[in-house]
This record gives sequence, C-alpha cells and structure tokens, in this order.
Amino acid sequence: MAFVHYTIRCYNTQMPTKKAQKRSKPSVAQYPITDKIKQPKIFIPLIIIVLVILAFLLKGLFVAALVNGQPISRLTLIAELEKQGGKQTLSSLVNQTLILQEAKKKNIEVNQKEIEAQSKQIEDSLTKQGQNLDTALAVQGLTRQDFMTQLKLRSLVEKLLANQIKVTDKEVTDYMEKNKETLPINLKEDEIKKGVTEQLKQQKLASASQGWLANLQKEAKINYFVNY
Repeated sequence: MAFVHYTIRCYNTQMPTKKAQKRSKPSVAQYPITDKIKQPKIFIPLIIIVLVILAFLLKGLFVAALVNGQPISRLTLIAELEKQGGKQTLSSLVNQTLILQEAKKKNIEVNQKEIEAQSKQIEDSLTKQGQNLDTALAVQGLTRQDFMTQLKLRSLVEKLLANQIKVTDKEVTDYMEKNKETLPINLKEDEIKKGVTEQLKQQKLASASQGWLANLQKEAKINYFVNY
C-alpha cells in the first residue's frame, strides 16, 4: 500500500496548476481495512446466535437430563458411574492396554477378516439356537463395536499364549468319555470333537490368561491418578 500512496503523491506534485485544486477525497486504498470492522453492531448478535445454536446442539455434553426443569449435569452422571464401576472399568482398560502393547512388542496382529469370521461364527451359532446377536449384546450393555473389540483382544491373547492352550487328542477323547451323557446326540462325531476341542481351548485360555495378565501388571510401570 505504501508504494501505491507514494506513486499517487509524486504524480500530483508534477501537475501544473494555477489555482489551488479542491482537496480530493481519500481513495479507498488509503483506509486501513481494520477501520471497516470496528463497528460491532453486526458481529456481536451474530456471535450470540452461533453460541446459542452450539449450546443447543451440544447440550448433551453438559446436561445429562432435565427433571422438571432441574438439570442433572454430565459431570454428576460420570462421577456416579465412576463410583459404581470405575475400579473395574479402569482395570479392564489397563489390561486392554497391556495386551495391545505386548502384541505390538511381539509383532502379533489380528486382521479384520479374522475378527469378522469369528463374529459370523458366533452369530450363526446364536441364530441356530433361536437367539439374536444384537439382543444378546444389548442385554450385556454392549454394542457391536464393543463386541468386535473383545474379539480382537481375545484373538491377540490366543496368539500370544498359543503354546499354553494347545488341546491334545487325548484330552478331547477323555472329556468325551467322561461326559457322554451331556454330549449332543444330533451331531456327528467330528462336529462333537470340534466343539469339545474349542471348549477345552477356551477353558485353558481363561486359566492361562489370568496368570499371564497378573504377571504383565507386576512387570509394568502403572501410575494411577484416581482412587476408587
């Protein structure tokens, strides 16, 4: 802008005039832009309207419910939930973090196809029993995303503890011999063996994972900043 003003002034001084020229009005370029937005008459109401709209759209972030016009804040709700299940939830998140860290350290991964295959297998099994996966999850207070996360974590633990949860043919045979009366009679022997193998595998996994996780917690550096 300074260059433009200088050029205009130099040009004017070279104009030969006999009479004093009328002082011309300053050009638009000579007014700083900030002078044009000093008036708050338009912007303040606009800002207020925007804030009101945002407060309405995001009200759930601050208020959990209204009881006869009296609000129950989101912070009150969170504090109560922490009292009821904060310790258990935090412990679960710590374990989840330890599992993911250990899997990363050992370069063990679970791809999406594996998780979806497990999900379909469980859903098909529930359908055969006349149940619905979404209904079963809702009863436990879980979403599909929660379910998929649990499947991923379980698969990671299975791979991490693969050597500890192997099931031998003898173990399967012994189990079937001791539990003849409880085995389904409408399935083929191969299907029964497959089911028994998976059942024994899950039993070993539950037992081995408890000690494994306890050991991870003992070796990890965990700093707690809240007490329940």
